[in-house]
Amino acid sequence: MPEGAVALRSDIAEAQGIPPSFMAKILRSLVRARLLRSSRGVHGGFALARAASRISLLDVVEAIEGPLSLTNCTPDPAGCARSDECPATSVWLEVQRKMAEVLKGTSLEDLISVQKRSARAASSHSGDTERRSHGRDHAGKALADFAGHRR
Repeated sequence: MPEGAVALRSDIAEAQGIPPSFMAKILRSLVRARLLRSSRGVHGGFALARAASRISLLDVVEAIEGPLSLTNCTPDPAGCARSDECPATSVWLEVQRKMAEVLKGTSLEDLISVQKRSARAASSHSGDTERRSHGRDHAGKALADFAGHRR
């Protein structure tokens, strides 16, 4: 969608194959986190609150799931009584650090660019009869679709 354009919750839910009630919960979380803005009325709907290039996947994940935490010892090893003697604590902390780094370093604009390249490649292979869409259930993908265009 063009910058500033709005989409209806029902259209987003249908495009992503997500039940409307679940989509409403996701959208509320994203509005609360100020990643989306919502407006009511005839021309109402949902729009990105800032440029897609300024919204990271970490922003999206934390808006919906809360702070990133793989185990009880992450992100604060002091919160786990076993962290001092646990040989896996350092591994979990490193996994979490790297995962957060990747998510923070990937913007919605990055996903939109990948999606556009994939669409161009798919259209150039018009003889292909089967196309699969991966990751349709992920909120980051749904939001990237929302940011990139209305289906």
